[in-house]
Amino acid sequence: MTNQKLGFLSSVLCKWHAQATLIGKYLLPVLLLIRFVMLGAAVQTAWLNDREEFLCSTQQPGCETACFDAVTPLSLPRLWTLQLVLVLAPGLVFLCYLIHLTNQETQVQRGNDEVKGHTLSVYRACVAFVIVVEVGCSAAQWCLYGFELSTDFSCGRSPCPMRVDCFLSHAWEKTVFLRIMFTASSVSILLNVVEAVCMLRAKLRRTDGGETLQSGSQVEESFLSRLLALWHSHAGFLGKTVLPVLQLVRIVLVGAAVQPVWSNNYFVCNTLQPGCSSPGYNAVFPFSVHRYWTLQVVFVLAPGLIYFSYLVHLLVTQKQSETGTVIKRQSLWAYLGFLSAVVLLEVGFAVGQCLKFGLFLPPMFNVAVSPCPHTVDCFLPQPNEKSVFMFIMLVLACLSGLLTLVEMCMVLKTKKPWKKHEDNRENSIPCTEMMSNDKEEGDA
Repeated sequence: MTNQKLGFLSSVLCKWHAQATLIGKYLLPVLLLIRFVMLGAAVQTAWLNDREEFLCSTQQPGCETACFDAVTPLSLPRLWTLQLVLVLAPGLVFLCYLIHLTNQETQVQRGNDEVKGHTLSVYRACVAFVIVVEVGCSAAQWCLYGFELSTDFSCGRSPCPMRVDCFLSHAWEKTVFLRIMFTASSVSILLNVVEAVCMLRAKLRRTDGGETLQSGSQVEESFLSRLLALWHSHAGFLGKTVLPVLQLVRIVLVGAAVQPVWSNNYFVCNTLQPGCSSPGYNAVFPFSVHRYWTLQVVFVLAPGLIYFSYLVHLLVTQKQSETGTVIKRQSLWAYLGFLSAVVLLEVGFAVGQCLKFGLFLPPMFNVAVSPCPHTVDCFLPQPNEKSVFMFIMLVLACLSGLLTLVEMCMVLKTKKPWKKHEDNRENSIPCTEMMSNDKEEGDA
């Protein structure tokens, strides 16, 4: 490569293009963007009033709620949201890895050192993960709904007095989007398989033992690159790549998938007493589950934001007399404090979820609150879908806490901050002894 000065983002983009084929550079990103736009602009609106327009030929309270859960055990828009988020996650991990390599190039660009990386292996792993996710979600869609949605259903779930006929609105429109999304997923699987085959058959000069990424091109050093360099000087592989993407996935899931599940509070009780359903719902859920997860995500993100604000403060207020070693030592202890806070928060919120809400939600609750005349049976809408997201969010919390703990252990093992103070203390002793020896020699 010719000797030229590249911007930070330009250098990352060049590394991505060096690994991907034409399919990975153009077709797959455009296809993913089309699927996101279609999901947000068209698919969500088709299922917007799905519960309100679902009707059954009975007046029995709770029958429509139970039958709607039988017809839609997992909402298709939320299944597709989860699928696209999981498809996007490996690409973000690979992007974070390229940012890490570019930051290393920035640190050694003044010397003749070389940066070793495994970009090809990481890219192959990302492509393989995308194929597994696409196949798994497509299989789940086919098992739950097939390739067509019917207008009418026959339901005999409790508390329906008999088998009743229920009617789904806009069945043909939903069938069209069902087939479109399934086709898009199939095309994505095919393109990713072709991408993987092309990479395997390509005669690349770089070996898997570590490609040499340092070239004649230089990366322009900016405030952003200095901030990333200070962060990357302490963070391990998990802290640079997996943990940031995991937090982003949780934010998207809470906002785009989890919140709509709990927004439809069609909590129906088997009684004609007016005003019984609302107190019954408040008795079962004194604190909403999705608001609990919102607090969890906000509190987990807070230590990271404080840590990055502290890094910005160190870079802005850095004096000319201060060396990079002093700045790195201060930021190292701040990073360990940030990891410790995240571990404690994740463990606390996970234990709180298990104690307060349990691991799954039953479809029916026995409620005895005023103004209900007696103990009545109340029915929760979409309990299976809510239980699925409860399990997903609990797994993400446990995974985040475990990976953060592993990251903290790796940092303590590699950096060993306690030894730096011991070295400074040991270095001060020979200096005093040297001064006394010089004095004795002068007297002699």
